[in-house]
Amino acid sequence: MELFYSKLDKHIESLDEKFGSKFVIKKAAYNGIILVLKDGCGESSFKLWVHKHFKLVTIGELQVVYGIESNNPVITYEQLYVTIKECHERVEHHGRDKTWKEIKQQYRWIPFDVVVIFLSQCDLCWNRKAFPKPIADKPITSISFLTRIQMDLIDMRSIPDGGFHWILHTKDRFAKFSWAYALKTKEAQPVAEKLLHQFYSFEPPRILQSDNGKIRCKSDKTESLISRKSSMSKRQVIDLYFLTTTISAYYYYYFF
Repeated sequence: MELFYSKLDKHIESLDEKFGSKFVIKKAAYNGIILVLKDGCGESSFKLWVHKHFKLVTIGELQVVYGIESNNPVITYEQLYVTIKECHERVEHHGRDKTWKEIKQQYRWIPFDVVVIFLSQCDLCWNRKAFPKPIADKPITSISFLTRIQMDLIDMRSIPDGGFHWILHTKDRFAKFSWAYALKTKEAQPVAEKLLHQFYSFEPPRILQSDNGKIRCKSDKTESLISRKSSMSKRQVIDLYFLTTTISAYYYYYFF
């Protein structure tokens, strides 16, 4: 509450003096309004302002100041925090607009800026605030089958199936046709073998696009697909070499 009133006071001080004096109504001014409406006491300019905006309503033994236009009770500076808090909780912390609507329906002389200051101090609203959504990427265009293949590695380590912890998912962006391959690791060798199998069955796409993750190699030595120390068979080395050289030549032919 102290932080709320501290920020509110700073905001009032930043306003023009004439406007700031009537931005909120403090208890002393509230009592002065009652005297004007009840007995006609006060300065002429102040009485003109009071009769323009307020009226006196008797509720039991209490005399309450109401706004003429809204026909709602006027809230003083000292009651702002409690009143806004009650309205904000009635709408279940559902944001600025719903809180402001609830306040306008029930009360008078609570400025919108004061509501904004209060909401900036609400811990529950800040904890519930959603992270900004990323800007949508440029749409992926494809003109025919196998023009563009999108490749993703899906992490299944939380629910593995035997020794398989990853799924290589490839999808043709034009036909929406998908392929899926179970993988034990996401290293370069098993990923390349599955891609090679797919390209043998169909044909290499013009564009092979990867959005999720990078193909990982254990070390600089195993980055090379052709190595005497590699554990792959000679056939696997030939196939992987064919894959890399064929796709490289294929892309160079079409795009350079």
